[in-house]
Amino acid sequence: MSEREPLGVQITAREIYDELRDMRGEVRTMAQHLDTDKTAIADHEARIRAIERWKYSIPAAVLMGIASVAVEVARATGGK
Repeated sequence: MSEREPLGVQITAREIYDELRDMRGEVRTMAQHLDTDKTAIADHEARIRAIERWKYSIPAAVLMGIASVAVEVARATGGK
């Protein structure tokens, strides 16, 4: 071992370059997965929002239905 290589290991510029290229490919793959995940999350959010709108519109529909039935019952029994 020399003073330039105190641990007996030499990493060349080519090895660093190759590792950097591999990492770039991995980052691209992760970016593609991230885009796919973002699309899936947006889809899930839209579905959840649609369910929430449906869920909160049911009480209003039930109240309108009850009111309609009450009006019809009142008409049928002769009340005004």
